[in-house]
Amino acid sequence: MKTLVTASPPLPHVGHLSPRQQMAMDCALCARRLGARGRVLGDVRHRGLPFQLWVCIPDCRVARPTVPSG
Repeated sequence: MKTLVTASPPLPHVGHLSPRQQMAMDCALCARRLGARGRVLGDVRHRGLPFQLWVCIPDCRVARPTVPSG
């Protein structure tokens, strides 16, 4: 049986994100405004508080998979 495996980008450290990224108003990876196209990247804890990081996948410029050259 074949399964589709998708690699998600690594979760950024919440302390390094802007308040808008922490509140899921902007993408946690590229900082573009999310609007209605956001997707959950993952759940993290920072200073004991739960955060849910959102990204603009599949449109995110940072999360787009790269093709190795060479």
